[in-house]
Amino acid sequence: MAASGSGGNRADNGYGSQQPRRRKGPGALATAYLVIYNVVMTAGWLVIAVGLVRAYLAKGSYHSLYYSIEKPLKFFQTGALLEEYLLIAKYLPGIVPSSVVLTAFQVMSRVFLTWAVTHSVKEVQTEDSVLLFVMAWTITEIIRYSFYTFSLLNHLPYLIKWAR
Repeated sequence: MAASGSGGNRADNGYGSQQPRRRKGPGALATAYLVIYNVVMTAGWLVIAVGLVRAYLAKGSYHSLYYSIEKPLKFFQTGALLEEYLLIAKYLPGIVPSSVVLTAFQVMSRVFLTWAVTHSVKEVQTEDSVLLFVMAWTITEIIRYSFYTFSLLNHLPYLIKWAR
């Protein structure tokens, strides 16, 4: 006769018959989409970084570099709205553990600064502050989208993990 007070059989190791809950990850199609999206966004922000460096080397000054990256900046910063929209769809089923509210504030503040301030107020476009926030965004986004891409591929380099 088996000991009835042992709490279960040997196969369940005393934890009962329930398996530990694992976080549900994205399926193959969602993973493919997310990898493509993150690679495209990484490449876009790299284009902006290269544009800034090329314009600086050509002009020899950091003043008015906004004009050299205006179109890709608007495109890729506005492209983050797609991420926000899809985050809501991805967040609800629990695929991405990001806060929809915090991400919405971040994305909308950047889109607002890009379009409502920098695009609309021509005097702002020549200010040094534009270069500062564009450089901060560029560095941040290259690291962030690279981190997401490599994480999805289960091959996260230490340098990117450290930078993130």
